[in-house]
Amino acid sequence: MNLSASQTILDFKNIFQALPGLYLILSPELTIIAVSDSYLAATLTAREEILGKYVFDVFPDNPHDAESKSVASLKSSLNYVLEHRQSHFMPTTRYDVPSPGSSGHTFERRYWAPCNTPVLAEDGTVAYIIHEVRNVTEQVQVEKEIASRQHNLLLMAEAAGGAVWECDIPNNKMTWSASYKDIFGYDDDALETVPGRWSELVHPDDLQQARKSIDRVVAAKGKTWTGQYRYRKADNSYTTVLDHGYILYDLEGRPVHMLGTMVDLSKQLEQERKLKESNSRFELIAKATNDVIWDWNLLDDSLWWNEGMQTLYGYKAEAIEPTIVSWTNYIHPDDLLRVKESIHHVIDSGETNWESEYRFRCANGSYKIILDRGYVIHNPEGAPVRMIGAMLDITEAKRLEQQQQESTAFARRILESLPLMAWTATPNGAVDYYSQSWFDYTGANFDELKAWGWSNIIHPDDADETLRLWKEALLNGEPYAGENRWKSAKTGTYRWFLARAVPIRDEEGNITMWAGSHTDIHDQKTLQQQLEESSRKFLFLSESIPQMVWSANPDGHIDYTNHRWYEYTKMSEESLGFGWAPAIHPDELQNLMGTWMHCVATGDPLEFEVRFQDMEAKTYRWFLLRALPMRNEGKEIVKWFGTATDIHDQKQLMQQLEETTRRFRFLGDSIVQLVWITDASGYHEYFNQRWRDYTGLTLEESMGFIWNDVLHPEDQQRAWDRWQHSLRTGEFYEIEYRFRNGRDGTYRWFLGQAMPMRDNDGNILKWFGTCTDIEDHKRAEEELLEKNLELERINQDLDSFVYTASHDLKLPIINMAGIFEELTQNASFNDPDAPRMIDMFNKSLQQIHSTIHDLAEVVKVQRIDEREREQVQLEQLVEDVQVSIQDLLRDTRATIITDFSAAPGIAFIKANLKSIFYNLITNAIKYRAHDRQPMVHLSTRHKGDYIELKVQDNGMGIDMNKHQSKLFQMFKRFHNHVHGSGLGLYIVNRLLTNNGGYINIESTLNEGTTFYLYFKQKKA
Repeated sequence: MNLSASQTILDFKNIFQALPGLYLILSPELTIIAVSDSYLAATLTAREEILGKYVFDVFPDNPHDAESKSVASLKSSLNYVLEHRQSHFMPTTRYDVPSPGSSGHTFERRYWAPCNTPVLAEDGTVAYIIHEVRNVTEQVQVEKEIASRQHNLLLMAEAAGGAVWECDIPNNKMTWSASYKDIFGYDDDALETVPGRWSELVHPDDLQQARKSIDRVVAAKGKTWTGQYRYRKADNSYTTVLDHGYILYDLEGRPVHMLGTMVDLSKQLEQERKLKESNSRFELIAKATNDVIWDWNLLDDSLWWNEGMQTLYGYKAEAIEPTIVSWTNYIHPDDLLRVKESIHHVIDSGETNWESEYRFRCANGSYKIILDRGYVIHNPEGAPVRMIGAMLDITEAKRLEQQQQESTAFARRILESLPLMAWTATPNGAVDYYSQSWFDYTGANFDELKAWGWSNIIHPDDADETLRLWKEALLNGEPYAGENRWKSAKTGTYRWFLARAVPIRDEEGNITMWAGSHTDIHDQKTLQQQLEESSRKFLFLSESIPQMVWSANPDGHIDYTNHRWYEYTKMSEESLGFGWAPAIHPDELQNLMGTWMHCVATGDPLEFEVRFQDMEAKTYRWFLLRALPMRNEGKEIVKWFGTATDIHDQKQLMQQLEETTRRFRFLGDSIVQLVWITDASGYHEYFNQRWRDYTGLTLEESMGFIWNDVLHPEDQQRAWDRWQHSLRTGEFYEIEYRFRNGRDGTYRWFLGQAMPMRDNDGNILKWFGTCTDIEDHKRAEEELLEKNLELERINQDLDSFVYTASHDLKLPIINMAGIFEELTQNASFNDPDAPRMIDMFNKSLQQIHSTIHDLAEVVKVQRIDEREREQVQLEQLVEDVQVSIQDLLRDTRATIITDFSAAPGIAFIKANLKSIFYNLITNAIKYRAHDRQPMVHLSTRHKGDYIELKVQDNGMGIDMNKHQSKLFQMFKRFHNHVHGSGLGLYIVNRLLTNNGGYINIESTLNEGTTFYLYFKQKKA
């Protein structure tokens, strides 16, 4: 077939356009002259749209890619061809092409391998440029994917403890990451090998299955493969591995590249177990915390809440939206804008920590005040992607803060009312408040005194020391105390003050303020030295938890105990597993083992009291074992955690308490009294068996206040009022009342008594009481009262008789004495016995006269008025007695020694007390031993409600075996060589007993006598 020249040219053009390659023909001016169809298809353009146009007008830079240098790179290459008239191969270049119909507004990413070749004219100049490209977009993406997967696989392998491998199939080459050596023990030479080496190291029993698995994936043109098999390590042992592979294919679908990771499965399982434990701990913490924890995904605005949203704010799970609106919808409208602005400021500014207080609505419509804190998490590029936080309910804290403010205001009102100069200061020591008394005393105003202005009005000699002490207190946080002088505005003089200040602390122990006062001690300063005050602070040392702490595997084997277990038991780590059994008391071992295995099997919590042995000392102590299981998402137990708390002392106390209670109840039921116990409010909570037998009431019927209904109607109100008085005041309860007998309905008198039991602070905890049957005593008391009244009438009659008799006999005796004296003077007596008879008659008259006088004194003692009592000073009283018996003292050379330092005075009727002293002192001298100088010792001391007067002599003594029962009878004398009436001791004893006292005597013949007189002293 013959073709013309024009037909040949035309055919060439069609051939060019149909070439499979991607070609452009450019003029030296870079105008597009021709283009192949393949180029048009690859660049998404049409021939009529680009022919005759400047190449860079058709293919500009992607305006959305600020870093794009596509045009500059191509232009540089084309200029190189024009200048050097040589071909230029450009490196793989990204050059995005406009999307069809987008008018250049959108672009599609493309990667090219360009080559620019000059077509020279006859004169050697460039006539055309052939711009040839290969579309390598898919190849670049594959390479990037390979690189990305290699990077990801490497990260994953490092995180999982695995090795990364790469298999270049065409080149029969296989390489491993460095971790391959650490995991499987091979050296550096093993990092680069051939794929066949892998086949040698796979366990023979697993190789065929692994190969079939890979072949199935390749046959299906799959991209990923996963296999689990045994792989030989350098020590020839096998370990189970998990192998993940990614397969890359060429354009013809042939596998050319494989990437993967091989992970030692035992390590991965361990990692998974730890991760599950970590997640479980987080879930337990999220459940256990009092805070509401939230997790906000900033990319999709999803929001997760822990259970606190339900338990603390009352929202049901189905009502909580999983988006940010579940938070913003419940913020108080007045707080919403502020809170949103603050949290978005932190997110947008790249900060990490956010905090805000606001009101949050609960499900019941009420609002709580919330302190919300959040932490922003950024991705590697620095963009915020997640925010985690916790909401703390501070409603109560805010309420307490308000109360604190009100309390502060109230405290300042109190400070203003105190009779001292009060002030407060900031934590750094600057005074921020003075009471009005400061301004009244100093004449200064607040502006002059505030902060450290007080230093201008203190005495110059005290300023430095005061400032030093104050700064020392501020530095140490300890109370301040000091004495210093301050100038008075009224007098211009300085007065001494005692300055005190104490730090006020919050719950964390931080000082929030100082409270101080200045007390005027100017007058006391002249009488006493400087008062020093110090305060001690207790340093609380904390260490690890005092209990034994342990953990166990799901099968019950102990795998951890803290040091307290070893410190106590003296066992080694061999006690792990079930090696702890030797430390258990034999009586509890079998039961404990059975209980523990039951808990392990059922998941029930463990609580068991057991005795542990100190293996060296061979002693046991009681411990309380507690343990709880930790479960995974599938509710399977993955761990047990437990403690052992020493309860030995509590156990012994409990046993002692049980024994004490048993003994108390036995004692309460054994004694004859009715026994009862109430709480601090008076509610009866115990009665003994005697009460129930007598009243006929059961223990349940007797509880509370029913006891008052069992009383005689006339005693009920009186008994109730007296009981309420004791409950209010805490005073000893004592009352006489009548209880009804449940058997016959009769009433018997009882003495009710009760005492409060108090704690260390003096607060009443309980009342313990008894009711003693005094019916017989009451009747005897009534009879005794009648007898006493009768006896009192008889005594009065007897006193009247004695008084009358002594009065009526006194005058006849005086007349008889006068007549007898007259007779002896005027009459003469011739009888030789007359003088003796006259002397005997005179002595008889004198004895009768003395007896009448003593009887009158006895009656006088009976009639002394109690209102004449006074505080009698004993030294002066003894001096008065000595004056009245000075002749007797001189003649006998008697010595009186006194020691009244313990009790210098006695409340008594002075005349009666003088009579007591007179009788005892004169008796001690009259009945002296003639072989030694008489000495009388008088001393006093306090003894209970009495003052004891001790009168001791060194005289003849009294035969106590013979005369003890007659010591205080009238007219009883124990020595006849001295004249006397025998009324002295009777009068002394009568004076004492009439005033509530009593007397004791100790005496030894020929050694002396000691009288112990006890004077009842009335309470103030």
